[in-house]
Amino acid sequence: MAHTRCWHTMQEARRQACVAVEFYNRSGEKASFYDFVLHMHLAWQNLLHADLDRRGVNTYFRKPNGWYVRDKNGEKQSWDLGTCLKKEFPDDQDPVRANVELFIGLRNKIEHRFQEAFIMETSAYAHALVLNFEAELVKRFSAEFSLGKQLRFPIFVQSLTPEGIKEQKALRRQLPLSARNYITKFEAKFDPSILEDERFIYRVMLTPVKGPKTDADTAFTFVRMDELTAEDQRDLMNKKGTAVVIEKLRSVALKDEVLPKPAAKAVEALIPFRFNVHDFTKMRYRHEVGGRNGKRMAHSRDDYCVWIASTRNWVYTPKYIKKCADELQTADAYIAALGKVPRLKKATTTKVA
Repeated sequence: MAHTRCWHTMQEARRQACVAVEFYNRSGEKASFYDFVLHMHLAWQNLLHADLDRRGVNTYFRKPNGWYVRDKNGEKQSWDLGTCLKKEFPDDQDPVRANVELFIGLRNKIEHRFQEAFIMETSAYAHALVLNFEAELVKRFSAEFSLGKQLRFPIFVQSLTPEGIKEQKALRRQLPLSARNYITKFEAKFDPSILEDERFIYRVMLTPVKGPKTDADTAFTFVRMDELTAEDQRDLMNKKGTAVVIEKLRSVALKDEVLPKPAAKAVEALIPFRFNVHDFTKMRYRHEVGGRNGKRMAHSRDDYCVWIASTRNWVYTPKYIKKCADELQTADAYIAALGKVPRLKKATTTKVA
């Protein structure tokens, strides 16, 4: 059976990501930060185009009269990465979108002679860029297409020795002022919580030790700090073994999140039309948020919904409720989203004595 166009686009996204990481991990002068940024740009654009195509979304620019925008060769112009990000991550404070947009703007500021300084200054952002790509790839197309088999933890020494740390600081000081100012101004647009989010900037701590011969073959053990007691954490720090310690933030449910029925009522309160739980389900399916047929849908982000394992229910956040309401403010928008003519809510009247 022949594969669909979106499958081939997704595979090209995977290939571009692997090429990008290869350029990044090359040693010495063989490395190319510019090529890393370029190929990750193409990887993200192909990934989002593939998923949009899979969902039947038209990704070509149109003029106000409905005609397609065409280039000088007469070819239809497809959405650029910036447009795709705005469509797929409408919240301009989304850490994933912010991370990718940082590199879109940084791309034209890279100077090859200072590329080592760029790598040192942006390594945590670059790590997040690749991890976010992997997370979106798996979320949108399943774990079958994970890059885990292709990508490995690189061998390096620069940050692990006193000499390496000294060299790293010297390299950071070589970063061009225009690039440093760009990063500073870019980050100024975001809430501090976004700047600390691991999806925007991903930091790891390496503890070099001697592991026992009975350990698994992998050189690094991945540990979730939020699953360790204080005593466990102290023991870990005193152990002689190699570990990558990752702190993962989790959503806390049942605070402002609600079940579908009250979520539907909350949406209805924000729009001029009637809106019930069946309409809410249609909106969820349209956005691919929450569960369907026992499976998590592609855009089930933590800031939209949370799965409660103990009750086996999805609950929905105020942010997602507002997203639905914002898309249903006019009759035309309501029809486009739900495929039916809206009914106005009954007006409430107050009797005057």
